[in-house]
Amino acid sequence: MLRNSLLVIGIFVFSLYGCGIEPESETIQENSSISSPAPVSMGHVVLNAFPHDTSAFTQGLEVYGNYFYESTGLMGRSSLRKVEIKTGKVIKKVDLPKDVFAEGLTVLNDTLYQLSWQNKLIFLYDAKTLNPLGTLPWSGEGWGITNNGKQLIISEGSDKLYFVEPRTLKINNILSINDQYGSVNNLNELEMIDGFIYANRWQYDYILKIDPSNGRIVGMLNLPDFLQKNSRADLTYLKKQGSLAMESGSVLNGIAYNSTTKSLFITGKLWPEVFELSLK
Repeated sequence: MLRNSLLVIGIFVFSLYGCGIEPESETIQENSSISSPAPVSMGHVVLNAFPHDTSAFTQGLEVYGNYFYESTGLMGRSSLRKVEIKTGKVIKKVDLPKDVFAEGLTVLNDTLYQLSWQNKLIFLYDAKTLNPLGTLPWSGEGWGITNNGKQLIISEGSDKLYFVEPRTLKINNILSINDQYGSVNNLNELEMIDGFIYANRWQYDYILKIDPSNGRIVGMLNLPDFLQKNSRADLTYLKKQGSLAMESGSVLNGIAYNSTTKSLFITGKLWPEVFELSLK
């Protein structure tokens, strides 16, 4: 049922301050709670599997200039990497301070934006050289990030996506994401593909396709047991007691897109491969 606008605004502002992110723009809006149709199930074909560093706790993945750019997380292990796509060879690596837990990554106007989880900082780099360009303060947690060519789009683990100015992080809009049952939380790694936002949902084996005009989930790429079904590597290391994989989780996370070839790339935390997919 539709709520009146005053109630929406009241709840919305309360939720902003509750998560530590203060509104900075008069154009912030929250989409209505009109029920959505069920997302369409999306088919795919696996085209290739490329080597991936099994020590990389993948938090963000991008294709830029025929290379992968990857953000890896965990305290004392966080990094930014430039990686050869076909070989998995790390061409250049920037280690972050030991107290930083790196998260999502995106490229806008030849600048790399790398989130941190609870450090309340976004790290900026020259995309061609990986030279640091400084940091910007972010009020909440950082999980995933993408862009629409003009604005950064940030997730912080809830059902909200934040549309912000790239150089000031001024919030222009906040979008609530929902399916036919209501709000959908745990939104993580993000990628903008042909006008839609694709999102990993933390600890779920699927990728969501989101309409940025209204926040509705319009498609779902179901990938149950994807690594086990498609990997040619020995995966026993993922189940070794006391290992990093068992302690921290080797879940699906990492979405990149090549707009020229129309290829979708996916991987996961500590996975041995990055997979190239074609969507049906």
